[in-house]
Formats: sequence, structure tokens, C-alpha cells
Amino acid sequence: MNENLKGAEKIRAFIDLEAKGNANGGVFIKSDLKDKIDEIEESGEWRVVGVVYDETYDLEIIKQPTGKKK
Repeated sequence: MNENLKGAEKIRAFIDLEAKGNANGGVFIKSDLKDKIDEIEESGEWRVVGVVYDETYDLEIIKQPTGKKK
């Protein structure tokens, strides 16, 4: 396991569904995406299920209702 992932209890991977063939990880960047996902999921009402990248610096977060109301 990569050292950056040590201690991760649960890994959620978002991947291009059109990708074919072999793919490799290994490029890591610093981002506040983790904080934003935590903020969205904090109430328990939403679960992040996807991220859309459109070749800009803006990412779209796809969320799904959990059925729980706070």
C-alpha cells in the first residue's frame, strides 16, 4: 500500500468510466477536496458519489441523498 494511503479505513475512488486498458496511480497532489467532501457529508444527509472534471480548475461534486435528515 502506498504510504500516502496508510491508515485509510475506506478508500473511495472516482475513475473515468471510459478508460480502457491498464492505468497507474502514483501522482499525488495537495487539495482541499477532502475538506469539501467532509463539509458536504457532515450533516449525514448527503454522500459524495462522484467528481466531474471538465479540464478546468472547477470540479463538480456529485452527491446522493442518504435518506437521513438532520
